[in-house]
Amino acid sequence: METSTAYQSYLNVMQNYQTTQGRKDYQAPFAESFELIYSKAQEEDIKLSNAKNFLESLSQSEIRTLQKYSGLADSINVNSLSAEGAYNLLMHDNEQYDFDGNGTAEVGIGKHILPVPKNMPADVQEAYISAMNSLSDKDKLMAMTLTFDPAHLDSVINNKAYTPTNMDYNYLKSRVENMLNPQNGGYTSVEAKESITAFWNAFDAAYTGDKTQSSQSQSEENSAVEKFLYDLRTKGAAKFLADLNQEKIDKMVEEYKQKLIDEMGDSPEAMEKIAKLVDEFKKNLIEEMKEKMEEELKNKDVNSVKIDTFIMTMLNNMQEEETKPLEKLLQFKN
Repeated sequence: METSTAYQSYLNVMQNYQTTQGRKDYQAPFAESFELIYSKAQEEDIKLSNAKNFLESLSQSEIRTLQKYSGLADSINVNSLSAEGAYNLLMHDNEQYDFDGNGTAEVGIGKHILPVPKNMPADVQEAYISAMNSLSDKDKLMAMTLTFDPAHLDSVINNKAYTPTNMDYNYLKSRVENMLNPQNGGYTSVEAKESITAFWNAFDAAYTGDKTQSSQSQSEENSAVEKFLYDLRTKGAAKFLADLNQEKIDKMVEEYKQKLIDEMGDSPEAMEKIAKLVDEFKKNLIEEMKEKMEEELKNKDVNSVKIDTFIMTMLNNMQEEETKPLEKLLQFKN
């Protein structure tokens, strides 16, 4: 197993994290076979450097076990895997890690958002895990959307290096407030508000750090917004829309969707619940972008109104024309 200080510290944190019951139920039929492979990997001291070689030594039946246990839709082609993707395939969920620091952990060819962000201060991680462990599966999965990093979205849109957001107490507080009290025409369902409120009540009670500290994350978020608005002003609508296209937004949604499938499994009942969560997530993502654009409208001259209206219409159409989430998830499963 990898022994870097950062990784071992993360493993210590994750020892207390409880995955969803849906995820446990999904993995149960494959757990015994997986543990045999896991034990063999530990005996051979698997690391990033030799994980692919180890996978190549396994039988097709064992490779199939790894595919099913990890919740991957497609069969595993070892040659196509990165070192990180190969290593994480051989680990339990709570031992998987984003080694290259790009904002997602590769598991096979899948890309997953870590259940507990590594860019959280230690005291926030502790309270976050305590809160998440107290929630129902539904509330836990909804609360995960609070830690979806806008800096990761920025890196994908602008094709640049990912600089993680510092997810401290005030950052989470701000995200919760935005979800519970959406501005500028934003919308959060009653069900989502109930889940977010349940999380915040548990998190705030568990957090023992300084709740009055100034938030570095707020400054970082403001900088990200300024960059967003600068691009909107300087690139023009055509170039901006080329950068901010449906495909890139879908990529962010796909990562979240895969994480839900990992947590809940792919039974028809789970897929129906996941469809609702994915739909909620995408609405929130689009609303955040719309909110930033609407803020820009306050400082624009009359000649730019048609461009702004066009952009806002585009975002609304993206939301309205999206294929029904359940249908997309069922296609994904097949």
